[in-house]
Amino acid sequence: DVTYGWWVGNSVVTNKSSRFIGSHVAHTGLIAFTAGANTLWELARYNPDIPMGHQGMVSIPHLASLGIGFDQAGAWTGQDIAFIGIFHLICSFVYALAGLLHSVVFSEDTQNSSGLFADDRPEHRQAARFKLEWDNPDNQTFILGHHLVLFGVANIWFVEWARVHGIYDPAIEAIRQVNYNLDLTQIWNHQFDFIQIDSLEGVMGGHAFLAFFQIGGGAFHIATKQIGTYTKFKGAGLLPAEAVLSWSLAGIG
Repeated sequence: DVTYGWWVGNSVVTNKSSRFIGSHVAHTGLIAFTAGANTLWELARYNPDIPMGHQGMVSIPHLASLGIGFDQAGAWTGQDIAFIGIFHLICSFVYALAGLLHSVVFSEDTQNSSGLFADDRPEHRQAARFKLEWDNPDNQTFILGHHLVLFGVANIWFVEWARVHGIYDPAIEAIRQVNYNLDLTQIWNHQFDFIQIDSLEGVMGGHAFLAFFQIGGGAFHIATKQIGTYTKFKGAGLLPAEAVLSWSLAGIG
């Protein structure tokens, strides 16, 4: 039952879970297409003799900070940048196809249809647990938990990438391998002045701690249900999809 105005974004997909999935997949496809296309566009016009900041670039500098496109001494090679751009374009086409299928071909509400996620098909009952139920806090905390676990895994990937492959260190203007420093005292002391951190080991240590914190919190949300009366003080009315995604993205910081 819709209890909010038509101008609220997700009101148009109430009881239309397949359309909801299609719209979000389409957004993901747009993001992937933008990232891939912009990377290839910057690569085509990049001049290694001119600083990146003077060329108005966005994608290649981010790749460079991860040690991609440059050798260990910081000299330009361009290696893997074209592949990353093309890979994002291919992914965007896959996302676009999935969005069209959910928007045009599949039934509007996959939960209550005879198709994907249907309750009468045992192999889809687990997937059906991820259907958004706006007024069910247990459903929302379950979905939130999985978001947190995935972001924790992403943090682990970043820490391991820095340790095995290496990232760019502006202090020495070269790429080097960085082992995380899991000093909990230092992490606690820098929670409000993290901009002043000048050690990549400390940065990686913070991400390692964040990975543990997110995965632990995600497991808690998945395994537990809302305790006691669900009141406004405990988030009632603040658990739609946007809140779930916002809390998950907040974990990246």
